[in-house]
Amino acid sequence: MIDLHTHSLLSDGVLVPSELTRRAANAGYRALAITDHVDASNYETVVAQILSFVSVSRGALEIPVLPGVELTHVPPEIIASLIEKIRTLGISWVVVHGETLAEPVKGGTNRAAILGGASLLAHPGLITEDDVKLAA
Repeated sequence: MIDLHTHSLLSDGVLVPSELTRRAANAGYRALAITDHVDASNYETVVAQILSFVSVSRGALEIPVLPGVELTHVPPEIIASLIEKIRTLGISWVVVHGETLAEPVKGGTNRAAILGGASLLAHPGLITEDDVKLAA
């Protein structure tokens, strides 16, 4: 099993990255991506912390860890540019939190994630048929 969308206490998770990784390995996972929530206010800090964990722990972890982030409540107009900035910092796996019934994510987020080259559109509960075709 591989999980490409997890959160540590760097956002709304409850575990430090090392314990999150250890628990995943213990549960039989073969790989894990740590994708803590970020927006324009905190992406530099969270990216630095996730990259530091992966770098310092390299070779000592039981499973591969892919450093990533999840853009959350980012205005659609800046999603593409923020994805680009995050990738220049060394993060290749960028998830975008999509439009859902449960959270007031701004309309247009799903399309902006698709057009902006997000690695994964998470929770796209309110996705249009046109956006599904565009993403395919």
